[in-house]
This record gives sequence, C-alpha cells and structure tokens, in this order.
Amino acid sequence: MKLLQQMKSIKRLSFSVLVILFLSNGVVAQQATLNGNVINIPVVILGEQAFQVELTLVADTNPIELLVTNGVELSNFSAEGASTFDGTTLAVPSLDVDGIAYWANFNLLSTEPPVFVFVDAAAVSTEPPQSCTRPEPDASHGPDNPEIIAGFSVPPSQIADGGPGVDGIPSIDNPIFTQVFGPQLVFPNDLVVGIKIGDDVRAYPHTILDWHEIVNDRFAIDGQQQPVTLSYCPLTGSAMLWKGNMESSDPTFGTSGLLYNSNLILYDRETFSIWSQMLEQGINAAERLTIPDRLQVVETTWSTWQEMYPQTTLMTQDTGFSRPYGLYPYGTFKIDNSLLFNVNNSGDSRLHRKERVVGINVGSSSKVYPISSFASIITTLNDNVGGMDVVITGSSSQNFGVIFNRQLEDCTVLDFSPVLDQLPVVMTDNEGTQWDVFGVAVSGPRAGTQLQKTNSYIAYWFAWTAFFPNADIYQ
Repeated sequence: MKLLQQMKSIKRLSFSVLVILFLSNGVVAQQATLNGNVINIPVVILGEQAFQVELTLVADTNPIELLVTNGVELSNFSAEGASTFDGTTLAVPSLDVDGIAYWANFNLLSTEPPVFVFVDAAAVSTEPPQSCTRPEPDASHGPDNPEIIAGFSVPPSQIADGGPGVDGIPSIDNPIFTQVFGPQLVFPNDLVVGIKIGDDVRAYPHTILDWHEIVNDRFAIDGQQQPVTLSYCPLTGSAMLWKGNMESSDPTFGTSGLLYNSNLILYDRETFSIWSQMLEQGINAAERLTIPDRLQVVETTWSTWQEMYPQTTLMTQDTGFSRPYGLYPYGTFKIDNSLLFNVNNSGDSRLHRKERVVGINVGSSSKVYPISSFASIITTLNDNVGGMDVVITGSSSQNFGVIFNRQLEDCTVLDFSPVLDQLPVVMTDNEGTQWDVFGVAVSGPRAGTQLQKTNSYIAYWFAWTAFFPNADIYQ
C-alpha cells in the first residue's frame, strides 16, 4: 500500500511522546488506526464539536487522496490528544500504521465530496523524554538526623509549659461556616487563613483562631472526604494545614499546652505524640520524626480573600465556646518588641521581632521575604534558594505572600511577572500561562498544572530565626 510504504520511508522523527488516551466512556482510544484502506480517527475536534471520522484511501492517486466515508458526532469526548480540523488541515497526532505510530497531516482538497490529500507525516518517538533532576523540597523543616535526647528530637530543656495545660486552649472540632457576612464576624483588614481545595473555599478568621489555635475539619480531596487539621499559633504568627491520617481511629489534634521556641506544640489524639508546628513533624513518642501530608494555605486580609474568592464561606463564632472573639488575648504582643517565652537566637535584630515574613527552607538554606517589603501592588520575584528555583508573589497592602517551586516536573524553569487587578490570578509566566495564588495554572499552554508546594509559610521574624538561625533576608 502506498500510504504504508510512504510512511515507512520517512526518516524524520518528532520528539513528541506517544500517549494512548481514552474517552470518558472508557472504550474509545484517541489514537487513529490504519486498517487496510481505511483510517479510523476516534475523535476529531472541530470548534466546540467532536466527530468520529472514517477516511478511505482513493485508489491510484498521487499524492494520496482520502475520501470521508463516515462521520458521527460525539456527545461524550476528551479533547486531550485528539485530532483536530481547522477548516483546512486535519492534524492527526498519532496514527498506528502496522504497529508504528506516526503523526500525519491532511489538507482538505474538496468538500463535495469531502476529500483530503496526504501532506506530511513523521514517526512518533517512543523513546522516553530525557531524564532531568530538579531540587525537591526536603521532607521536613528540621534536620534529617536530629540528636535524640530523652526520646525527644528537640532539646527537652527548651520545651516550655505555656500555662493552660492539655486542651486548656480548646480546638474547634465541628466548625460551622456561613456565606452571610457582617462586621460582627470579621472586619475588612482582619487577617484570615484561606483554604481552597477544588471548588471548596473557606476562610478561618485570626480573631477566632487566636482563641482556639486548632480547627479539625474535613474536605473532599481526590473525590474522598478526608480529615484535615488547620493550626494557627498566635505567638509565632504561623498557620499550617495538614492532612489527617485516614487509617487513624482518631485523626484529630489538640493543644498540648506546651511550647517550643514560643511555638505551638500539638498532640495527636490517637497516639498522644506531640508535634512541633513550625518544624511540621512529630517530636516525641510513637510519631517522632513523622512528617504530615501538608497542604497550601493563603493568609491575607478578609477583604483581599473576598476579592479573590467571592464564593468563599467563613467560619463563624458559633464554636460551642464563649470567648471574646475580636479581642486579641495577648495585649500588645503582636506589635511590640516583647517576648512571652524564651526562644533561641532572640538577639537577631535585623528585623523587628514581629515583622511578618514569608520564609522558605531548602536543605541548609533558609531565606525570608518581609511582607512589608513587597510593593502595594502585586509583586513577583524570581529567585533561587539552596539550588531551588522559586517564585515569590505577594503584596504589602493586601498582606499576603506565597512561594512555589518554579521548576516543573519536565525541568522547565519558568520566569514569572505579576498580573494586576485580576485576583485570584497573580502572575503570568514567559510561556503565556496565568497562575493563581495557590500556584494553579488557570489559562494558557499549561492550564491545569500545579506548581510544587515548597517548605514555606508566614511567621514572625523572631520565630523564624529562632527555628532557622542565620536565615537570609531578601533585599
């Protein structure tokens, strides 16, 4: 057959990778096939429509002509990896010819009857893409092999009794949310911890977290309801979100009443192990050195969060406890230069002790970016920390900062610039893709891609340097 012979004679190789995809009904492969004189193309995208198309080779034609002998419109299809027709060229990304995959292009020759002419083709390489290595986030913020003293992975002499005792600061285990907002719940400049998982968007006000520190909640993750724990330490200004252990009989956490470097120590309610919030690992007992599965949060003002996600829900003050929500329980602590508990390296005065910084740890390298140093408008920084290419985006007036790995799985290193007045979109890359504040590509060539989470979060400067001495400060 002429088409088979012509394709087999082609020596050029494309560097795309053969991918066999299926429609959502699970039975129709995206790859086209040549059987005898007939090419069957399972999915051809034309505008917003899709068709299954059959082409029959016309005998004794040179160049080779193909007659459309069948076409069925599809109501259920996947566009990924499908063939496309733009009114002139029918582009087939993968055509199986005698066990070899080719890409092929056909031009429309006539419409009455519909006939295409073979234009070009090349073998699809089945070689795997070149391997690459990108720096990966460390398993945790702490050292890989800390010295164990009396069963603790941190010096037990530096663990302080915070006063209230176990569960003296009660966690919220059944949070209630509303979409009816008012100043009695939260004011525009109040800080909230924002979480977005899929289409589920929730905000947790600092004014409530100041009094409870831990919220045990649930989210649908990968199609399954999963427990999560949000912790916020008002003494260090740090917020974390951890997935719960699905195998645990009780995956929730409570407050231990203990502090390390003035920072919250949680305990898990199954093994009663204690966990350092800012180290994000167990530090004693059965779960010592265990690393929780960590999820991204965004801390910002309530007004900014509402602008980003007007569909958000808000955790209410209906907590089951009577507390003077809205009154900060530690007086002037978050604005003055005082400390309530001893910490390591408290003499590092390069920044005001309560300066809010977004910091990142990569190996032995640590670096912070003061929120106040960002411009009032969205700021985007391309940087390298400890060999990892990272992007930092934030705003001083909107009071947020986040850090992601800007090297993708295929080892492409993207360069970012800010996007203004399009929240939650905050940046665009050099390829033309736009990204939101959670590091998700929302439009452009890489739509749907997720930037890798880093070992980063916001905390007060004194707390960051207590845990990670000699951190660099972005200038």
